Amino acid sequence: MKMTERTTTWGTATLFSRRIEVVLVMFLLGMSHLQAIAQVSGSVLQGVVEDSTGGAISGAQITLRSSSGRIAATTLSNSEGRFSLSGVSPGNYVLQVKSGGFETLEKDISLSATSSTPALHIGMHVASVRESVNVSAAGGYVATTAAAGTKVDLPLMETPVAVQVIPQQVLRDQQTVNLVEALVNVSGVAPTNDSYGTSDSFSIRGFDANALLYQDGMKLDQYSASGFPQDMANVEEIQVVKGPASVLYGQSEPGGLVEIVTKKPHSNRFFNLNQQFGNHQFFRTTADLNQPLINDKLLFRFVVDGTDANSFRNFVHTNQFAVYPSLTWRPSKLVDVTLQGSYETGSNILDNGVPFLADGTPAKVPRSSDFMDFGTNKSNISQYSFRPTVNLHLAENWSLRMQYKSETINAPLPVDEYYLGEVDQDGNLQRGVFTETYFRHRSDQVLTDLPGKFSLGPIKNTFLIGFDFYKQSGKWFGNTSITAAPINIYHPVYSQPLGPSDPTGDIFAVQGWTEYGAYVQDVAELPGKVFILAGVRLNWSELLENITTPDPFTYWPNDSHDRPNTPRFGLLWQPNTHVSLYGSYTSHYGDSALFVFTADDKPLPPQSANQTEFGIKTQWFDRRLTVSTAVYRIMKHNVPTADPQNPFNTVAIGAARTQGVEFDISGQLTHTLRVIGGFSSLHALTTRDFNTPSLQGLPFPSIPHNIGSLWGVWDPQTTRLHGFRLGAGIQSRSGEQAYESPDGITYLADRVPSFVIVNLMTGYEHPVGRTRIGAQININNLLDRTYFTTVNPSQAMPGAPFSIIPALQITF
Repeated sequence: MKMTERTTTWGTATLFSRRIEVVLVMFLLGMSHLQAIAQVSGSVLQGVVEDSTGGAISGAQITLRSSSGRIAATTLSNSEGRFSLSGVSPGNYVLQVKSGGFETLEKDISLSATSSTPALHIGMHVASVRESVNVSAAGGYVATTAAAGTKVDLPLMETPVAVQVIPQQVLRDQQTVNLVEALVNVSGVAPTNDSYGTSDSFSIRGFDANALLYQDGMKLDQYSASGFPQDMANVEEIQVVKGPASVLYGQSEPGGLVEIVTKKPHSNRFFNLNQQFGNHQFFRTTADLNQPLINDKLLFRFVVDGTDANSFRNFVHTNQFAVYPSLTWRPSKLVDVTLQGSYETGSNILDNGVPFLADGTPAKVPRSSDFMDFGTNKSNISQYSFRPTVNLHLAENWSLRMQYKSETINAPLPVDEYYLGEVDQDGNLQRGVFTETYFRHRSDQVLTDLPGKFSLGPIKNTFLIGFDFYKQSGKWFGNTSITAAPINIYHPVYSQPLGPSDPTGDIFAVQGWTEYGAYVQDVAELPGKVFILAGVRLNWSELLENITTPDPFTYWPNDSHDRPNTPRFGLLWQPNTHVSLYGSYTSHYGDSALFVFTADDKPLPPQSANQTEFGIKTQWFDRRLTVSTAVYRIMKHNVPTADPQNPFNTVAIGAARTQGVEFDISGQLTHTLRVIGGFSSLHALTTRDFNTPSLQGLPFPSIPHNIGSLWGVWDPQTTRLHGFRLGAGIQSRSGEQAYESPDGITYLADRVPSFVIVNLMTGYEHPVGRTRIGAQININNLLDRTYFTTVNPSQAMPGAPFSIIPALQITF
């Protein structure tokens, strides 16, 4: 059956006029909201924030939220601990006060238009453990503390590690649908394409993370276990750690890691319903119910996400339904227990993108073109998890946190079509087929942390000792003998019969990963605001993958046991409250290579790395804005490469290097203008490789040299304009390349060009009693640029065209 390409035949003038019409509609919509808002007088709320000794706490984050959870006003306490919030409409609010090293405080506040509110005295208590509920920072984009870099909640200005935070408000303003869309706000992070659009694929500082991320400190390995990408409906905030992090988290890539802070129950009662629409039949409904059942003793939260969407890419469709229940029980001040669960079901489709021509450029076809057959590449997925967490408050400043997670993923892929090589001069594209009729993985994890604070004379210590265990086991069955007919990309004929299967192509695989480690860390504050970070990890691991075929001689086992020590050191000096200078050295412990052996049939040692980094962190405008920059170099060792003495054997002497400079900004430029963005320039190079063909001297594939983004939202807090907001942003990346070796001797580069795209947003929220009704419109790729988001040796992934995403929201 021959498919007709779905294209649009607008003329250039008509296309431009319609873009202008959309922008004018957005502008008029915003102006109409401004005229409709009645002007009323606002209240003033003042107070002072103090510690348990009566000492002033400066820089505390003060957030006033409506009963629906929306931020009504924000500020930070001054050097005397005082704060003032003005222009606030009368009503019931929750005042949240947050400061690094102290427990987050929430207080119900009622503001009246006819009576003055007395000044508040806020007493803060020293935190004994990382908060189980991590709420978005004050001001929407302001983030002054994070736990991902050290596993203890420390002020970012006192942490000698590069950590960037993407708060919840950023996800709302940008209507973020997937994780990679959010990560473009952080310097040095770029999309990759490990799983053809079906996983959270990204690189950090030049190294592909291999679809590995963390949820509340626990591992989520999408590369090996498959399943759905991270669901954004259940994300509270995102923390990105730059550089090696295996000291605290175990085996991974040395560029860094992404930590997801999930939504958990808290004391605010609300229900939020959000409906998104969009081009290509995009339809997404999310709901978030938070309900205290017995005061603050028993808390319940329930998050739902239902998504059904086509794509601008032919034959690509996503269907997903997910629920995330959670329950927190606090029987006493000494114990709190949180139970979290998840169930996700639906399907996604692997997207092969656009193939390359022989000259290394993407084929000149519409960006909707897809050369797989309709109905193939579809994986029906079901996955579920259960995660209990217990916090024991052993003493003042000491707590024991114990966590367990079990997750099961079923994700067979009955027919997987993929491109073989480049398009020939006649337009013919060869295709391969792989069937995977059975795929099931299960993972079990245990995490125990004991953080605490103590003093040795004038030295203040933030101490951590912990243990983690991770086990994944899986089985899959597939066949590689089925063939697909070639297809002509200029005159495609789809749904041609597949070749018959051959039993000799059957493959049965049993996989297993077991890893456990112990770590200890101390952050010591010396007189003069000097901070020293020191930590070390002892790690044990076993990797096993057995693949059997009908051929009895085809059997590849890999079983390795490793016990390396992995240290890290850091030094930070904070000469004043606005500037911190830091340097660090971190070693890294990576994975062992599968299917690779030495001349005496022994597995290779695990890949290792080390990083040297220097940086400056600054805070401006009464700590409302954070600006940081860093320079770094990462050296990766033990990369498998051919033995120069015997090319048929392998040795672990390959090496790679990335180095670069990064710049990040996040927070409030003014009380009404919030921004987030970053820029990085990095150079990634394979420095040693004896394989034929060799990558030695070549830049890393799929890694852009320059990555930049900037996003800003104007959100006036005055009574007259309250509820209206307007945002805009740009994203840019330099060109990328990937490598193919058609002759097995040399590499040829497939390339995609650089790009810049522009995005817009406008929105409005209006209170109706205790209910808030909101509307928002996001326009992505305003100028309808044609660009490619990722590249690998077989295809380039087109970026989305001009698209509009309206959303309606109600909160009560």
